[in-house]
Parts: sequence; structure tokens; C-alpha cells
Amino acid sequence: MINRDRLYSSFMELCAIDSEPTRERLLADRLTELLSELGCTVTEDDTGERIGGTAGNLIARLDGTGPGEPFLFSCHIDRVVPGFGVKPRIDGDFIVSDGTTVLGADDAAGLAAVLEGLTTLRERNIPHPPLEIVLTVAEELALVGSSHLDTGRLTARCGFFLDASGPVGEIVIQAPEQVKINAVFHGRSAHAGFAPEQGVSAIQIAAAAVSRMKLLRIDAETTANIGSIHAVGPTNIVADRCELQAEARSLDPAKLRAQVAGMTEAMEVAATEFGGSVEIRSVSCYPAYRLAEDVEPAQRAARAARKIGVPARFKSTGGGSDANILNSKGILSVVLSCGYEKVHTTEERIALDQLALLAEWVIAIVTDGASG
Repeated sequence: MINRDRLYSSFMELCAIDSEPTRERLLADRLTELLSELGCTVTEDDTGERIGGTAGNLIARLDGTGPGEPFLFSCHIDRVVPGFGVKPRIDGDFIVSDGTTVLGADDAAGLAAVLEGLTTLRERNIPHPPLEIVLTVAEELALVGSSHLDTGRLTARCGFFLDASGPVGEIVIQAPEQVKINAVFHGRSAHAGFAPEQGVSAIQIAAAAVSRMKLLRIDAETTANIGSIHAVGPTNIVADRCELQAEARSLDPAKLRAQVAGMTEAMEVAATEFGGSVEIRSVSCYPAYRLAEDVEPAQRAARAARKIGVPARFKSTGGGSDANILNSKGILSVVLSCGYEKVHTTEERIALDQLALLAEWVIAIVTDGASG
């Protein structure tokens, strides 16, 4: 039903447009143009101004031509760094970058699939319910764009987010909450050669704290990681300041609170033992969600997957997406796997067949909704 050559061309065009977090203007403009040509009414919110970016979230509406309640598709416009100067190419059965940048299939695959789906609906006069397309900025910055989205502007009460790795047919119904932790350790400076005993090393405090933390895979639902430890100074001075960046995630809010508390305690105890101090700031980036398999968007996505000949499988994930935000605001949303691999690396790629299946999945979801 879809036009594969057009889909692949569209995908590579979108990948080639520069669009790193808070620098999405060029891609936002092109998507506005393409959606308008497909009959959508497109508006842009003020998120760009509020977060110091170049573009805001886009909300596109397509009037219904058949029965059914409105629902939405969503993708994010940005991609991780290095995401400028992408040169996509077909290499055998895959689309890849030239190896100096990410490909941007996360999330250009979703964007291209939605555009191809809408184009096919229009070409073939396929009846469909009212549709909303929500395209967010700065998703890769812990969902900053969707956090500023005014969901009161949306009429849809369920959504499909094209933004997960794994084969087409996988449906994410559980995702964790993420807490980011920033800690600044304070010690006391002294000459490292003449009088080191008069100093308190902030680096040593941080190292002791980290050595006492439970990190990486805590259990099936919980993870934690130290992203960086940073201190600047000459080797002949005991460092009096050291900054640590960390995170914790869990599908279970109680487990997450316990993990953050344990990491905090390790830092506070180490600071006291060494005679220093620590300032700790913890921020919840987004809430967890856990949906039942029988909720409407999950079942609709599963029926549509089987319709295009792929097995439907429900799963949980260790990563967040804009669906975390919309679920917390009462819009039941699942995340669809898009078929891309090795995301957030310069080896990122997507199979041609997976990209085609993703576009077919979009159409099958729409037509399932239209048929009730």
C-alpha cells in the first residue's frame, strides 16, 4: 500500500536536516510545510522561547473523513549530538550515516512513517477519524519539550508514540521514572606536598561515596549510574571542590525513592567522615507509567501489528519518552518500536524492511480506529 521509494527518500531527507536539541528550527519548518501540504492545520507553541531553543512543539490536526474518536501520533524532532551534517545512505538492507554522526532514525523513522501514512490515506481516500500529530522538541534533554506542552490544546484521549528501538510490533506499556542527581562536594584546599594533612580532598569524598553506592543494574525494575565526576585543579593542591552527576530510574516509584535515598546517604556519610560537606539536588525528570495490556491504545496497536503480519509483543523499557508526560496528564499512550538499532551512536541504522513495516503499522492503526 505504501510507496517504499518515497518513504526512504523522505526519511533520508529528514535525517539530513540539522536538528539537535533546542536547535530544531530547520526541521520544524520543513515538517510544518509537509504537514500543511497534506491538509493538516499546524500550530507551534512557545516552548522554544521558554527553554531557550529555536523552535517549539508542533501540533497538527487533520479533520476526520470517517467515524471514530480522535487519537494522536507523536514523534520528537530532535536527535542526540552529533546530529548536524548527517549524510544518510543506503548500505545493503540498511540505511546508515557516514559514521561521523548519528543517523537520526531516532526519531526520523517515526516522522517519515507518519508522513507516509498520511500521504497514503490521502492518495487512496481511506476514511479515518480525526487525527492529531504532536511533534516535540528537546525530547533528548529528559523530555523538556513535552514537559512544556499544553495538553489542554489536544482533543485526543489516547496516543501512539513512535519512539522505541526494537522490531516493529513491540509495544511499550511500562516505562520508568527518572531522577537526576547533582552533588557538589566541598573539602579544604592545602598544598599537596608541604601540608596535605591540612587538606580535605573533595575528590576523595566523592570517590568514597561512589564506592559505597549500589549502581548500574539494581534489580529488574531499577537502574542507577554515575555520569560524571568533575574537578579542576593542579596536582599540587588538594581539591576543595568536586561535582558529581548521576541518575536513577525505576518502574516502581518506591524502589526509586529508596535508591535515591541510598545514594544520598552514601554522599552525606562520606562527606561527614572526611570532614567536608556536600550539597545535593535531586530532580524528577518525568514520572513512570504502567498500563494494562487491555487498554485501548495497546489493543489497537496489537491488532494493527497482526494485520500487517508481525507478532505483537508488550514490553517494558528502561528509557523515558514523551509518553511518560502524556500518560501523567491523562492521555493513555503507548510507545511503538520503530525498528532502528544502535541508537545514540554513530553506528545507528535502520533496516529498509523495518521502516516500511513501521509506515504500514501507522496506516493499520488508523484504519483499525476508523472501523471501530
